[in-house]
Amino acid sequence: MTTAASSTVRLWQISDSHCYPDDSTALEWSKETVYPNQSLRAVLDHLQTTAADHAALFITGDLAQEETAQTYQRANELLADFPRPVYVLPGNHDIPELMQANLSGKVTLPTHVAFRQWHALLLDTHSPGKPDGHLDEAQFTQLEQQLRALPEQAFAIILMHHHPIDIGSEWMDRMGLQQKQRFWEIVSAFNSVKAVFNGHIHQAFNGEYRTASGRVIPVFGTPATCIQLKPTHPVFAFDHLRPAWREIALHPDGTLETEVHYLTLS
Repeated sequence: MTTAASSTVRLWQISDSHCYPDDSTALEWSKETVYPNQSLRAVLDHLQTTAADHAALFITGDLAQEETAQTYQRANELLADFPRPVYVLPGNHDIPELMQANLSGKVTLPTHVAFRQWHALLLDTHSPGKPDGHLDEAQFTQLEQQLRALPEQAFAIILMHHHPIDIGSEWMDRMGLQQKQRFWEIVSAFNSVKAVFNGHIHQAFNGEYRTASGRVIPVFGTPATCIQLKPTHPVFAFDHLRPAWREIALHPDGTLETEVHYLTLS
């Protein structure tokens, strides 16, 4: 947590680790050989070198590729020694019930995390058996209530797995959030929302949603810790194997800065 109300809050976001129970298992749908557990561990090891400057790590879905209790137990072991709180939300490859049952300790699945005047709201867009993202009316009601309950001088970011705007990739955009209009109807009503962060797309993305009043809400897509896909490509295509993470700096005046970084594996 930040140490003073005037401090900048620094966070990490990672996504789409696609883990297995065994660290020696290669990603099954990649034409290149990549070991998801090992890539995740490499990123975690690197992030720990700047842990003193950061408040938390957010993992925005698809923690598992093989959706078993053993996978989440192994992921929990990989995350257990991380020196900061780890907040996780489900992706389409996850099973939320297994996540809740097998992630423990400093690894939790909250819907709201506060960092002084900044608030992170985490949405579960998982829908059983579907690759695209879904939110039901109960979730929209909860989101609206959470935003309405924020203090007057508070700022908010929203984290979710599926992308809430199109990214210019025909095949991937079919698997985005399906209730985009309803989502933005709610979010647009609250000036406290400063940005939305998603995973799922295995590529870096900087976009925006413009409200009816002309306010711009940035939308940031974060690449995977395992394998990246070609951006703005009409069909599924691999890009490269460098694992990634996103740095997020939340400033006390309500502005933010963010940047994606890639790790070169030996």
